[in-house]
Amino acid sequence: MNYALRLMYEGTRYAGWQRQQNAATVQGELEQALAVITRSPLSVTGISRTDAGVHANDYIANFHIDTPLDMYRLCRGLNALLPKDIRVISAEPCREDFSARFDAISKTYLYQIDTSLYGDVFYRNFAWHVPHQLNTEAMQKAAGHFIGSHDFSAFMSQGGTAKTFVREIYESRLEVRDHMLSYYVTGNGFLYNMVRIITGTLVAVGKGKIQPDEIPAIIASCDRTRAGMTAPPQGLTLYKANCNDYSITAERA
Repeated sequence: MNYALRLMYEGTRYAGWQRQQNAATVQGELEQALAVITRSPLSVTGISRTDAGVHANDYIANFHIDTPLDMYRLCRGLNALLPKDIRVISAEPCREDFSARFDAISKTYLYQIDTSLYGDVFYRNFAWHVPHQLNTEAMQKAAGHFIGSHDFSAFMSQGGTAKTFVREIYESRLEVRDHMLSYYVTGNGFLYNMVRIITGTLVAVGKGKIQPDEIPAIIASCDRTRAGMTAPPQGLTLYKANCNDYSITAERA
């Protein structure tokens, strides 16, 4: 049987989602807890390989097991075993062919920027502290240029494994509330460090180092050196994940 999980986690203590031999990861913690409950080793597939220090508000994963499981007991058991910075929100049976990775439709990321002078202590693990008066109108204008289907090679760090570099962005907007800037970006997929580099570029726009109207040329150049810095990981959260309908109820209808 195939089961889908939705979870949230704070990534501060973890070396990302993907299991590693000598480091704590979210996937590793989840698989360890599942092994205790099911008394068998299991492999969990996740919707995204979030980096070290990156968080998730809505993360989808799935795993296969031969034994039927009670969903209520599974959630309670996992949350009793998992560290407090990882929580399972829901669990349900799903289509046998469902894969959280390959059935992903879109992801929405949130990146938060704290522009207060000394830094908000409550956001130190959830925002990039940039103690500058940024031109948010220019940043908002620049953000709009990322919408559409583009080759985003200029916004990818070395080390990525992508074979193609065209991605479609559906939403790219900046919200401003007091000293906190929240950048939301939704797309059908993202290259390695793409959101963090876009954010770094937007901050460069806010500081006047890049003009908003330069963004299309930077995208077209496919030249990483023309974009901004890679923003630090702690400000990034996988805010919303969307997959093809994996409900077995829908499948049987």
